[in-house]
Amino acid sequence: MKKTVFQIVLVIILMMPGLAPAHSIQVFAYVENGIIKGEGSLSGGKKVKNGEIKVVTKVGEELLLATSTDDTGSFSIDPETLGLTQPVDLIIVLDAGPGHRSEWQLTAADLAQSAQDTENPSNKPRPTAENNTSRPASPPLKNIVSGIISILG
Repeated sequence: MKKTVFQIVLVIILMMPGLAPAHSIQVFAYVENGIIKGEGSLSGGKKVKNGEIKVVTKVGEELLLATSTDDTGSFSIDPETLGLTQPVDLIIVLDAGPGHRSEWQLTAADLAQSAQDTENPSNKPRPTAENNTSRPASPPLKNIVSGIISILG
């Protein structure tokens, strides 16, 4: 009996998912000369080729544009193609397959500043440090354990 319990606990521990940083991706975006530019990469530095890029509004999550990264992992978007009448907070989503998703936020201030820089070239465009990447939350441990137990059952 003790041996069986030990084996079940061992199987549960071995089946628990660990972090796989080699599979996490990052997306980075900024506005330069009136164009949204960015790139996607794996945590090891390898570029995400042909990754799906979606531009959505932060409020309401309305899809404005879908495109993809090129062979170098880069992308560029003209804000005029988004159909916005005024700058709004945007979320740039990089989806490179199941479980490989990352987001970057561009604020309305980033877009407005770039529009001003385009009109007045004496100001140099710059990316802001307010942005961050977010990682999807992993499921709670109790959900993982209960799923494994139901599979074993």
